[in-house]
Amino acid sequence: MNKPTKISILGSDSLISDFGLWRDGYIARDLISRCPSTTYTIITDTNIGPLYVRPFQKIFREIVSSVSPSPRLLVYQVPPGEGSKSRQSKAYIEDWMLSQNPPCGRDTVILALGGGVIGDLAGFVAATYMRGVRFVQVPTTLLAMVDSSIGGKTAVDTPLGKNLIGAIWQPERIYVDLEFLETLPVREFINGMAEVIKTAAISSEGDFAALEENAETILAAVHKEVGQGEQRFENIQNILKATILASARYKADVVSNDERESGLRNLLNWGHSIGHAIEAILTPEILHGECVAIGMVLEAKLASHLGILPGADVVRIARCIAAYGLPTALADVQEAVPNKYCSVEDLLFYMSLDKKNDGPNKKIVLLSAIGQTYEAKASVVPNEDIAAVLSLNVEMDSMYTSNGIAPATTHVERVSVTVNGLL
Repeated sequence: MNKPTKISILGSDSLISDFGLWRDGYIARDLISRCPSTTYTIITDTNIGPLYVRPFQKIFREIVSSVSPSPRLLVYQVPPGEGSKSRQSKAYIEDWMLSQNPPCGRDTVILALGGGVIGDLAGFVAATYMRGVRFVQVPTTLLAMVDSSIGGKTAVDTPLGKNLIGAIWQPERIYVDLEFLETLPVREFINGMAEVIKTAAISSEGDFAALEENAETILAAVHKEVGQGEQRFENIQNILKATILASARYKADVVSNDERESGLRNLLNWGHSIGHAIEAILTPEILHGECVAIGMVLEAKLASHLGILPGADVVRIARCIAAYGLPTALADVQEAVPNKYCSVEDLLFYMSLDKKNDGPNKKIVLLSAIGQTYEAKASVVPNEDIAAVLSLNVEMDSMYTSNGIAPATTHVERVSVTVNGLL
């Protein structure tokens, strides 16, 4: 294996990336050296655990065999999916850690092995267990590699939205092993490309142009059918690594300059103000990246509506998103959610919960060109302008099911019951 690439975050070489870090034992050796402990706890899900935990346990035992007393390695698995990112799941994990013999102590190191759900959940456990224990991120999805594993944001969801209860708790290490992508389902890979496109669109026209140029090559590898012992990405490792690390470096730079999201870090939320609102309604059928992809197009149209972004750039953004097989409008996902739809009222309600907002004022990241934002932070946008763009682009897409009949029950009716119940 070549020498891994290291990326500095907050003054420390926190992110380490290459192919085969997990399989070759690099992560186990570096972890034990960097974060000595009596207890290491892997938190993963029942999809990832059976694929990757047992080989790690074998390597771990070999490494610690000469250490006395040898540290222990515990494993906790949750069901896959966004449903596990809850206050209840967090409590189950904490109770399980406390019930071990002996209980997991303050020197415990948690390994978050999985995608964004696992990283957010395990990180939040680490942030609060015994008032804070160390943890490392081992992202196994593209989305987690380029986005959620970097920056220390940890959280669980609530009935009123995503990531509303959480903490900023920085991982000791982020091990980006690109070999995990070999077992990633096609839809999940494409889901992660939304965040890669987002980062290029806000930071570098050159990186965006490279994404446009490499779309066909990357997608061909993603869809490649391989036999036993073969690898999908063997012939594009350099392209893949350059693409992923460009996103990771930019986010690392932003986090290093604005860890607590006072302004600059808002830029990473381009496409998310509307995208998260869409996701709150269409989850779990429609994935995070798919919702953000639609959100990027709508927020680009909003910037164009405000006279900030040229219309030609909106078209270019939508074409790039579509080139990676991502949706660009709600109509593209309607068939998967025939009994759900997004009204302007619903979307504005969920957008009002956005943590970027300044009181009643909604704040949205606006592009002024591909690779450039209007401000170095999210901008206040009047409700009437948001509603105008949504009315033109949302109602026509999503008010009707595929047979042209409006659903009998709207999402806003379901939400109003929940809100009144809480109040």
